[in-house]
Amino acid sequence: MYRNEREHEIIKILSTEKYVTVKQLSTLLYTSESSIRRDLTSLENQGMVARSYGGVELVKNTSQILPFSTRAHHNIAAKKIMAKKAGSLIQDGNIVFLDQSSSAFFVAYELLKKSQITVVTNNIEIIALLSQSDAEVISSGGRLSRSNRNCLVGDDSHHIFSQIHADILFFSAKALSHDGIVYDCAREEVCVRNTMLANAGKKVLLCDSEKFGRTSGYRQCSVRDIDYLITERERQEVYTKFQELPQMIL
Repeated sequence: MYRNEREHEIIKILSTEKYVTVKQLSTLLYTSESSIRRDLTSLENQGMVARSYGGVELVKNTSQILPFSTRAHHNIAAKKIMAKKAGSLIQDGNIVFLDQSSSAFFVAYELLKKSQITVVTNNIEIIALLSQSDAEVISSGGRLSRSNRNCLVGDDSHHIFSQIHADILFFSAKALSHDGIVYDCAREEVCVRNTMLANAGKKVLLCDSEKFGRTSGYRQCSVRDIDYLITERERQEVYTKFQELPQMIL
């Protein structure tokens, strides 16, 4: 197994285990402990893991954008649950906005068998995935974000989203505070999402429970600005978590 493959496997393991020792990783990946330590040094330099004596844990930093491949392998079970719920809201003939998030990427999987829809996105991974479908797919265009290489941003992206009215938008962000404010860490992405929000009929926030009660650098919107909140938890659990929530929790 090559080093970059091991690094991805380490991130996957840490997505389900809060703390893992070097010895455990060595056993799980059939690799020497010295190789595992080099892998962890690389991941630590990328800001993805935090090491302590003999072990490692995943960094949960709401001010940092992790690589898409890392985010796509994190909290997979929750994202699949949210994607199933999201798919139930989409009807034939809909125009659907999907943002650059890994949560929206999982929603795209639910659309692979749909042909009577149009998807507009600034996520190049979603564009590649839906090339396997019969759906109409429109790229927002724009330039690749320097900090988030799966994401298209800039004036061209704004223009496309401003010229199309979507029936429904699915988006995610870094954090949802206790007082119902949605935050993200990348200003350019927040700005493009604002254009999506302004031009969508229904607005759906995809937010797994890890993001509850947290904040990040830039305000995206309030829960009062959206129509649905989709999470992996049961509705009653979510009601008890926040003081202010949208009427429709899925």
